[in-house]
Amino acid sequence: MAATVTSSLIVTLRSILANSVGQSAAQASIETGINQALATGTGSNQCDRVYSENDKSLAGAYDLDLSGSLVDALGAACVFAKIKAIVLAADAANTGDVIVGGDANAFMFLNLAASTLTIKPGGVFVLFAPAGYTVTAATGDILQFAPSAGTQLVDIAILGTSV
Repeated sequence: MAATVTSSLIVTLRSILANSVGQSAAQASIETGINQALATGTGSNQCDRVYSENDKSLAGAYDLDLSGSLVDALGAACVFAKIKAIVLAADAANTGDVIVGGDANAFMFLNLAASTLTIKPGGVFVLFAPAGYTVTAATGDILQFAPSAGTQLVDIAILGTSV
């Protein structure tokens, strides 16, 4: 029997800006975000592959081959053809940054050796696309991580499809 996947991505930003204006109080509120369910499948807003690592210890460069030899939490092969969501969370107790990218065969926007993304301690990076981003085997499938110094921890969660 094939595994089923039920996922949701929920990100919300709420902010209230308030100030006294003369004898009155002025206030502006902002709320934006996403609350998206993803069902089992390979179409838009669907996924059939889930990969995660909690508290991954980075002492040097670490490559995730998105079209290679990843194994999911249930022990099944986890080869991605498209990525629907990535959530990367640097541990708040980190003493340095988590650097993402920097591999010549990097996935998507990190597709040059000089392209990197820096996640500060306690920081979070979220990427989401309902239709997904294509993973290109051998030339655009590496998600590389490295610490800026010392050893840093990162949580990694990836949703995607097999086709």
